[in-house]
This record gives sequence, C-alpha cells and structure tokens, in this order.
Amino acid sequence: MSPPQAVSVNATDFRPVHTRRTFEEVTQQVRKLLFGGSLRSGDRLPSERELAVMLGIGRPALREALRALEVSGLIELRKGKTGGAFISHGNQNVVSGGMSDMLRLRSVSVEDLFEAREWILSSLSRPAAKRITPEEIAALRRNMNDAEALHLQGRYEERIDCNFEFHGMLAEATRNPVAAMVVRGLTDALRSLIHKVGSDLSANFFTNRRALVKALEVRDEEAAARAMARIVKDTEVTYKRLAQERMGEAVLPRPKRNK
Repeated sequence: MSPPQAVSVNATDFRPVHTRRTFEEVTQQVRKLLFGGSLRSGDRLPSERELAVMLGIGRPALREALRALEVSGLIELRKGKTGGAFISHGNQNVVSGGMSDMLRLRSVSVEDLFEAREWILSSLSRPAAKRITPEEIAALRRNMNDAEALHLQGRYEERIDCNFEFHGMLAEATRNPVAAMVVRGLTDALRSLIHKVGSDLSANFFTNRRALVKALEVRDEEAAARAMARIVKDTEVTYKRLAQERMGEAVLPRPKRNK
C-alpha cells in the first residue's frame, strides 16, 4: 500500500499568523478550510516544514498549534513513515471529556447536569419510539434484565456500566449521531459524579425502566418521554441524597433563578 499523500493545499490557502496566541489562529484557519470544503475528514495536512512556511511561524510554534488541534479533536497526529497530521473523522471523547471536566471544575452544577439530562433524554425518547427496531427493543430488554440481575448479585460496578449502556443504545435508536454524542457526554459526566459520591438505585428504578421499554415497544412517544423523565428525576433525588450522606452537603448547588 502506498503511503498516504498530503491533500493538495495551496500556499495561498493559509496566511501568515500575526497574533500572540498562535494556536488559536492556526485552528481558525484549519476550521475555515475544513468547513469550506478544501479539507475533508481523512486528509493529511502538508508537512510541518511546509505548514510552517505557509503560516510564517516557527516549527515549535506550529507543533504547539497542532497539539492544540489534536486536543480539540480536529486532527489526529500519527507517527511513523506514513504519519503526519490528519483531519479527524470526529472524536466523541472530546465532547464527553469536556462535560466531565466542567463538572469536576465546578463550572456546572449537578442540578444543571440533571436538568439537561431530563430535557435531552426525554426529548430523544420520542424519536426513538418512532424509529426503534424490534431487535433494538429486544436488546434493551436483555440489558435491563442483565442490570437487574447484576444489582441483585451485588455487582454494582458492572450494573452501572450496564445502565449507561442502556442510554447509549436508546440514543442510537434515534438514528441521530449528534444525539448519541451528546448522550455519551452526559453519561460520562454522571460517571464522574458517581466516582465522587457512590451509586444507588431508587425503589422504582427498574419499574420505570420497564415502563419506558414498553412505551417504546408500542411506539407511544409521550409515554416514553414521561417514563424517561421519571427515571432522571428519581436518579437526581438519589444522588442528592448520596451527596448529603457521604459528603455532608449538597453537591454543587446552582444559584436560584427564575423558572
């Protein structure tokens, strides 16, 4: 197999960088070329030497910019003879990692997290009810049964993973990759909270989940949305209680605001 060739980018496609925050301007230029159609996912950028000349910056500054682009998920840096800087096909970890970091840094509150989860998960339950297949319904049932069995056996870490997988499967049933990406971000943010305060289930957890699956099966969009809202609300109450019991205070309360 011949080595991948760099995409044909003219020197005039890039302009010299003049700002102090070099990586920001380089990122802006790469985004402009990507969204304008000059660059596509999988394309390899010109070599470091060529890019440095095009941009009018030194190689060290260029490497810093490329690392920033990699962290943002816009490019992938590969090593070896066929390596280089490639336009990414998209990295969901960037979104999910960002949400988790915001929660850890107290940029958002736990109440903000659960409010967003209720809006998003309840809303996506409606298109999922329209588009879900019988095979996906069966898979959700197996997941639900597995989670209940794991809970009864005291295998809580595995049950947590199983519960999170349920939401991912539901998001996939919408046939919308953006929905799946956002749900993954919300899930990872909740996982970071669980590491902090522990985990538990409400008394109605599996009852509500069975009601959700039933609503999906009969394609009742509103019943699915209501069941999901109950699941999220019960989960929020559970984690607020855990925070109070294990940390002695509510976790990251948000300022009061008009409803």
